[in-house]
Amino acid sequence: MNQHHCFYQMDTRVFDQGLRPIPFAVYSYLVSCAGSRGNCFPSVRTIAGKCRCSESAAREALRTLENRGLIRREFGYRENRYGLRQQTSNTYYIQRLPDYYENGEPRYAERPELPL
Repeated sequence: MNQHHCFYQMDTRVFDQGLRPIPFAVYSYLVSCAGSRGNCFPSVRTIAGKCRCSESAAREALRTLENRGLIRREFGYRENRYGLRQQTSNTYYIQRLPDYYENGEPRYAERPELPL
């Protein structure tokens, strides 16, 4: 039997974020979906199914991740055939994790510019 295994890398600084299990699982799933692109657009139903939680728990985890600045969510909309705005898939952008915290505020170290 041929098995295909996929692996992904995740910044270990996520362990410094104090996430509870469900938000951690949701963050991990989004990182695995985003890959090197840094964004993905799974449905809440898919996120809940993959993370083995309810849809309301997945929504709450997404709010937690967004409030902490770990993801950025862009709501998707399109116009239906009746001219009404209808929500479609959201796009989730994985944000850079803070290098450290100072007085509870996230701080980012300077990144050296690469020569062209």
